[in-house]
Amino acid sequence: MPFTNKLFGGVVQSSRLALDARMERQGLIQSNVANIETPGYNVQDFSFAAVMKNAMLQRGKLAQTNERHLGLDPVALSESLEFSNEKRPVDLDEEMQKLAENQLMFQVTTKILGSKFESLKLAIDEGGK
Repeated sequence: MPFTNKLFGGVVQSSRLALDARMERQGLIQSNVANIETPGYNVQDFSFAAVMKNAMLQRGKLAQTNERHLGLDPVALSESLEFSNEKRPVDLDEEMQKLAENQLMFQVTTKILGSKFESLKLAIDEGGK
């Protein structure tokens, strides 16, 4: 178990997974908006909750017998498993709402992660007095 997981109870790892998933979703939403005028293009999305659940449960993750072995990225794996391709055209208002929500949740996650490191910095600074 990495030191940061012991220190922060898994917040750093789960935040990393959440930020990765948010970045993936951001790109997907942007792709939807970019293809709004493309004939035959259907809206694409994935369930953030499902991706996080699979990533946190490490579904599909290969066992690493050596720490130098490369592991599967759980976000990429979850995205491929949970990807939904609805058969409807892109609704710009809906995509803009999803984009704003995704950006807000990305910012919230970075604030939570930042506050954990600020707490650590405070403990280090105060401990040195």
